[in-house]
Amino acid sequence: MRAFIVLFFSLFLTLSAQCEKPFFESEFVFDPEKIDHGHVHASCIVECPNGDLRTCWYENGTLMPEPYYSDRKDKSDDVRIGGSRLAKGADSWEAPFVMADTFACSDNNPCMSVDKDGKLWLFYPTLLGVPENTWGSALMQFKISDNYDQAGPPVWKKEAILVPKPAGIADLFKEMKPDLEEKGVSERMLSRVESELEDPLKIRLGWMSRAHALVRSDGAIVLPLANENFGVPVMAITNDNGETWTYSKPVPYMGLIQPSIIEWEDGKLTAFFRSDDDNPKIPRSDSTDGGITWSPPTRTELDHPGSGLEAMLLDNGHLAVVYNDKLEDPRDRLAISISDDKGKTFKWTRHIEDIPGGRFDYPSVIQAKDGSIHVSYSYNLETVKHVRFNEAWVMEGDN
Repeated sequence: MRAFIVLFFSLFLTLSAQCEKPFFESEFVFDPEKIDHGHVHASCIVECPNGDLRTCWYENGTLMPEPYYSDRKDKSDDVRIGGSRLAKGADSWEAPFVMADTFACSDNNPCMSVDKDGKLWLFYPTLLGVPENTWGSALMQFKISDNYDQAGPPVWKKEAILVPKPAGIADLFKEMKPDLEEKGVSERMLSRVESELEDPLKIRLGWMSRAHALVRSDGAIVLPLANENFGVPVMAITNDNGETWTYSKPVPYMGLIQPSIIEWEDGKLTAFFRSDDDNPKIPRSDSTDGGITWSPPTRTELDHPGSGLEAMLLDNGHLAVVYNDKLEDPRDRLAISISDDKGKTFKWTRHIEDIPGGRFDYPSVIQAKDGSIHVSYSYNLETVKHVRFNEAWVMEGDN
């Protein structure tokens, strides 16, 4: 009987979405023709408890004196975290402001989440070794605010570093080594990885965030991370406002980064990944214990060119994934696909951007309290674009 009720309710919500009038709105967070923030990339968007929207990204700072300001790329030593706010009811985003800036280092790949108590969290990696050593030198940092209803940047109540120390990466490499050899990975490369696995700095540095941290149904924060030195995802979990952290076992595969996690109604978790192997389908892995252990990855039916993506569970139980639906670069097509069977198939796809030669990537997606879907993403590496639409617009398909 309960299964019938769940099925009926899901069908009702699907039909409701299909009967809803489609809409789509878009604007730039800031106009790149009027405001130059250099290399702008990797945005994240959240809805605040008061209905405001906030977004963040990384950009090149222009306030540092030489020699710190080097160039306009994401590996330079002046990169910082920028942000903006769209106040509830406002017609435009505020002028951008600085969210975080580590002097003479590159702050990258920020993500935000609002926890069960309404506190705003900002996570970001700081690249200590730029420009010579980039992603592999990342050191995670985070900030927490309970004062961010006003204009401008949040007032940070707590700031701390996060230095993961997960177990099991060396064991995973041993398990995967025969498969890597079969795929043609050179003995020289394998030996290098074995040597670096003995270096504690390689294990504790190189961790990067990208997608939203998941606020689990019990209130725990689950931060999806991946180590850029080894291509291994691990989840960092805290139950005490970031005072202490536990770490999941590695997702049992090497070559996956930038996980995005969703929690199903039954409490199970699923992570979707950016991959750098020769399989063009988006990988997924499941957890039945809150994110501590993960299943061997399987592949969805969705193509991607090894670029950033994000997944989200809609209020009606549908799964939405925003991604570049191409087999190779350039990332000039950005799509949203929706599944009503937990990602086995995706019945509806619509393109948010499809302009040959453009670049639209690293999407961030949320569903607001009013049911609308919001996506922010890098627009030609010059600004952040924000779009708002409903599920009916996606189900309508490309015109």
